[in-house]
Amino acid sequence: MQSGSRPKSKTKRARVPIEPSDSKHLLRTLEIWAKTGSFVALRTRAFVLLLWDGSVRTSGALAMNIEDVIDPEARRPSVAKRIVMRPCEQNRYQERTIALSARARQALEDYLRTARDDGWLPAGRLRGPLFVSSTPRAAGQRLSQRSAIHWWELFQKSHASDCSREYELDDVVYTGRLAYAKASGRDTESLSEHSGISRRWAAEYMHDSNHSPEDVMAKLDKSRH
Repeated sequence: MQSGSRPKSKTKRARVPIEPSDSKHLLRTLEIWAKTGSFVALRTRAFVLLLWDGSVRTSGALAMNIEDVIDPEARRPSVAKRIVMRPCEQNRYQERTIALSARARQALEDYLRTARDDGWLPAGRLRGPLFVSSTPRAAGQRLSQRSAIHWWELFQKSHASDCSREYELDDVVYTGRLAYAKASGRDTESLSEHSGISRRWAAEYMHDSNHSPEDVMAKLDKSRH
């Protein structure tokens, strides 16, 4: 390398949809891992399902606070069907409402209950960053993007190595959007509202109809039973 030259940055690959058979395997193994009660397993499942069903990008999910998803004064974590993400840099300082599936809500509730009861949150209070780091314990430090990616990659290597390939977190979001697009009847406005993307980008997935995000999420929930 010549003096003063810079190493070439790694080219980011195009996002890909998760193959249907791989989707089933990833979701099944996420559930099996979560049943161990491991804090990291519960956190990973909640994080991935928030991206998958809530169409939330990695940076957005990591920026969220517990107060965005539950009432901090509630006796038990209870996640609403429609949550409100406060204005922040990751959503261009515009409040965003997010419709959640039943499985994503349950995963978040299980994770937050363990985080509180097992001492991962400072003073056991349901406040502060939604996804907290596991080191040091009880510090309440926000999970970093690097760590989130690390645990997703480690999960695939350790628990889902039978998949046809390894998937990035952007692939998870993309797959969720495609599923939502199909369930909505290719409704541009509904996908735009649900995912927080412009109608121009949403138009790549669909055409106009008339479905609310809650209607679509209910349809997806029903199809999974």
